Amino acid sequence: MKKIVIFGTGNAGRAIYRTFKDNKEYKIVAFIDNNNKDMVGKDYKGISIFSPNEYDKLEFDYIVYGGVWHKQMKTQLKNLGILDEKIKLISEDELIYTSDEREKSVDNIVKKLDEYLQSKNIEYYLEGSSGLYLLRGKSLSYGSDVDIFVLKYDELLILAQELPKIFSDLNIEIVKFQKDDLVRKKNQIDRICITDNSEEKVIIDIGMPDEYGEYLVTNYNNNKFFYIPKLVYEGGFIRMPYKNFYVSMLAKYDDFFTITYGKNYIEVPKSWSESDYGNLVSIDELKQMCKKK
Repeated sequence: MKKIVIFGTGNAGRAIYRTFKDNKEYKIVAFIDNNNKDMVGKDYKGISIFSPNEYDKLEFDYIVYGGVWHKQMKTQLKNLGILDEKIKLISEDELIYTSDEREKSVDNIVKKLDEYLQSKNIEYYLEGSSGLYLLRGKSLSYGSDVDIFVLKYDELLILAQELPKIFSDLNIEIVKFQKDDLVRKKNQIDRICITDNSEEKVIIDIGMPDEYGEYLVTNYNNNKFFYIPKLVYEGGFIRMPYKNFYVSMLAKYDDFFTITYGKNYIEVPKSWSESDYGNLVSIDELKQMCKKK
């Protein structure tokens, strides 16, 4: 039996776990993670999570990794001094990105949230990879979370008050800015996070873009921002079928996703990097773009 360590506890790491958990030829002995640093020292499904720098404390045959960010992951492992023969890429078609339980839970929460938003006439759209999964005909549970955006800060305030009552059986976290952001200020709401208590960890994030010059922007990593021209939003919203109910998308979703992911956004990329995004810029670049307008 080969002993394996899984690199990452996010979407791809958990997909690898599902792929190997019942395989009698392999034993998962640990996870390592440096993106979800708050997970280090904890466990997932009873399996301990370590920092990548602690790999030499572990006895293993392979460190396995996968997902579209795999090139960066391999570079990190090699920089740690791990030999090539100890590193194993798990191909995309082998990964199991969701489970029946998680899929059912995600769908139930999204359906209930959609019904509430419709009843309050609050417009929203599926953002980022969540919209991509819808357009690719996949379950929303394929992603590590479901990203839903509204367009008005007042609506975030309403949701912060109402959702704890609507989802009293779930965890509602009001995440606030720790310092001034591009538009919103310290202690204003950044996003509202709905989670359950299962090990599969259902996460629904509700946020919004901010108006900046001729664009609506969202924070990527405190140093860079995604930007979308306001014209894309002027088409309004449409309802699209998802399983046995409907969800909302920007009417000009093709423009939205082409700007961010390129014209072939329906295809799943073999790999992805920060430089592949078509609309990710630094704050200085964004300010310069707005000056030119």
